[in-house]
Order: sequence, then C-alpha cells, then structure tokens
Amino acid sequence: MRPLVLFLLALLLAALQAALMRHLGGGAVTACLLAPLLVHLALTAANVDGAVGAAAVGYVLDLTCGTPKGLMTFLAVAVFLMVRFTGGAVDVRGRVGFALLSAAAALGLSSGAVALQRLVAAPEVAPGWQLLPRLLADAAVTALLAPLVQLAVRRVDGWLGAEEPDLIG
Repeated sequence: MRPLVLFLLALLLAALQAALMRHLGGGAVTACLLAPLLVHLALTAANVDGAVGAAAVGYVLDLTCGTPKGLMTFLAVAVFLMVRFTGGAVDVRGRVGFALLSAAAALGLSSGAVALQRLVAAPEVAPGWQLLPRLLADAAVTALLAPLVQLAVRRVDGWLGAEEPDLIG
C-alpha cells in the first residue's frame, strides 16, 4: 500500500514541478521535487518498500524527463542506495541536512543522466558538461524546496500510520 501511495505522491509532485518550472523563469531554473522523496524513502522506508518506491519514483521521472526509458529508474534506485549508505554515516535529522542531501540527490540524478547519455549517444547529440551550472542551480532550488516536500511526505506517512510487521520474520 505504501509504495502505491508514494507513487501517487510522486505523480502529484511531478505535476507541481512542471507547474513551478513554468512560473520560475519559464524553465530557466528547475527544481527536482522528486529527489527529496527519494531521500525520504532511503532514510525511512524498509529495504523492499524503499527499493520498489525508488523504482516507482524513477518511472515517474522517466515519464516526465524525456530521457530514454529506464535511465531515470536506474538512477533513482542508484541514488536511493547511495543515500541509504550515506544516511547511516551522516546526521540528516534536521531540515538543513535533509535539504543538503536532497540537493546532492538532485545533482546525482541530473549529472548521472548527462554522463550516461554522453556514453551512449552520438557525439553530435550528446548533452555537454556546459550544462553543469544549470545542474547546480537545479540542485540549489531543490535544496530550498526540500523541507516543504519533507513536510508533505511526513504528513502522508502520518496518514498511512505505522508499518505493519512482516508476516515472516
């Protein structure tokens, strides 16, 4: 149930992201509102629910980004795993830590997409690293909006209640 609700929340956040992009400079500056959702999944969800939720968020990113299918799903699961490993070593209980980790996740998603597309695309159509300032601006705007997304996700978690224990175990 929880991954399905998070998938619907990811769809809602993607729609909000598209609306914000239109009003924040006509697309000159973007915000990846799904990166904080990935960070929240990595910090709070169980292993299987988190991985399934990250794949669902990645699928929504695939639908909205215009990249080759499966690229953002792969990157979302990779970011989920990296945040999962990082979350154990870094204190991210506060809003600032969550915002910085969300910015790193957004930068990882976008720079990973550029790097992987450069590897497989023809040189004349591959994205260039001159996009790096825009990717950094995207990460900064994501960091600014991450505490608001965190509040929304925590509210949804509150509505869903505590997770039930596994049947086997």
